[in-house]
Amino acid sequence: MPHYADGTPAQIGDKVKGKPYNTAHEVVGEIVSITIGSEVCNCEVVFVELSDPPSVLQSGDISFFAIRRLDGKFLAAKVKTDYGETRAFTKIL
Repeated sequence: MPHYADGTPAQIGDKVKGKPYNTAHEVVGEIVSITIGSEVCNCEVVFVELSDPPSVLQSGDISFFAIRRLDGKFLAAKVKTDYGETRAFTKIL
């Protein structure tokens, strides 16, 4: 069974913090798949990424949802998945 950076065994459903392969920053998310018997590219994590909303929306675009900040401005929240190595993550909670 793959392990996290601190040696804790990884399990589907774990809440984690760490750096996946194709995202430029650390994320906080949930493990949704694990490849047993592999040390590299052995997990997939799902997380929410916040950004400025696009200035133009296409009809039927449901790739994100809007969150209103306390100052009245909006952020775009998009659910994303990325791959990584379990040892690049730490289990939280």
